[in-house]
Amino acid sequence: MARKFLSFLGTTDYEECTYEYGDLEKEQCYTKYIQEALLKIICKDWTKNDTAVIFLTERAEKENWYNQQNEKRRLKIILENLDINIKPVSIPEGRTEDEIWQIFNIISNVIDDEDEIVFDITHSFRSIPMLALVVLNYVKIVKNATILGIYYGEYDRNEAKIRPMPIIDLTPLNEILEWSQAVNVFLKYGISGPFRDISTRQLGPHLKSEQWARDTRKFIDSLNNLTMCLYTCRGKAASGVGTYKKSISSAVNAVNNNIERIKAIDEDIQIKPLIPLMEKIEKRLEIFKGNDNLSVGIASVQWSIENNLIQQAYTALDETIKTYVCEKFGLDSSDVNNREEIAQKALRLKGQRKPEEEWDVKKEYWHMVKNIVEKLDDEIVSISNTINLKRNDINHFGFRNDASDYDDLESVIKKCFERFLNCINNN
Repeated sequence: MARKFLSFLGTTDYEECTYEYGDLEKEQCYTKYIQEALLKIICKDWTKNDTAVIFLTERAEKENWYNQQNEKRRLKIILENLDINIKPVSIPEGRTEDEIWQIFNIISNVIDDEDEIVFDITHSFRSIPMLALVVLNYVKIVKNATILGIYYGEYDRNEAKIRPMPIIDLTPLNEILEWSQAVNVFLKYGISGPFRDISTRQLGPHLKSEQWARDTRKFIDSLNNLTMCLYTCRGKAASGVGTYKKSISSAVNAVNNNIERIKAIDEDIQIKPLIPLMEKIEKRLEIFKGNDNLSVGIASVQWSIENNLIQQAYTALDETIKTYVCEKFGLDSSDVNNREEIAQKALRLKGQRKPEEEWDVKKEYWHMVKNIVEKLDDEIVSISNTINLKRNDINHFGFRNDASDYDDLESVIKKCFERFLNCINNN
């Protein structure tokens, strides 16, 4: 683990100018090389334990790294006078696809596990800026590298004569990419973990002083609560203090409330790219528009199937069938006795076709169970039996003699859910 400054050196005979960085407390450096300015301003506290990696083409090495004829074009000498380790690295011109891949490998190979990177793209040429962004995201995953900053030194020959040239912080572009990736993972797979990781890194420094950061963090936490409720099948509708961790409907309400709170934040201070992404999340959660047990159950099955949460889908559908039976026959679907002693028993008894003298039903529930068995639709019973068998198969960890393969489990849950929807829509 180390800090590394990465920069590309060009071939132009750069002119001296004053580079400037900062809003309130501005720092300046007069030089012809942006690398010197960035190392003196952005990396001013670095030591010999840190490294400045300068990527050089053969021509750039001759023209600006150490020019034999012109001592003013010797970046090598300038950097060697700084209190930092210097590492020149040769790269090809990048004119062909093969050379582009060579550059990709060269850049990624100079970055070690858990390095912290400052990237200067001022003199990146041809496809290098795009390549740099790809490499940075690659090493964040493969080597757990951290991007401390991405910078660009603006230069205009005429303007440089009358004012300092700004150093532009492009790090937010990397942050936007991370937010986008996190939203994409959530929309496609229902995973909120990347959101929490980003909020820790990017919002942490602002939480004490900035309300927008606290509101954004609350939204991300509520999104995580929702996904955890879905993972752990917390399907019972509930409301009130503390229920957002044990009720999908309560967690959905919390997410929607936090989205509205973020929308109300002044546009000048919020994370602007997050707003259209937020709208995508809001639309994705539209399936959870109902707060009753049946609506939550149906939405949870749909969500689980769409996000390939097969075990959760079986659990949700098995329990939602009980909810449907309870509500069809006027029973409180939140009451555990109604669910297990009446609805569940009726479903199993009708599926097994046992004579009444063999029923194992408590006396106080006998007449209700009998009424349901007599009137219950055969299709619902068939679906329930299939789901129960597959759910047991999953819960036995595949150790049953007739264990299904995962293709079958996935196919069956989709078909059973479609059959269930047809039943409730036709009754």
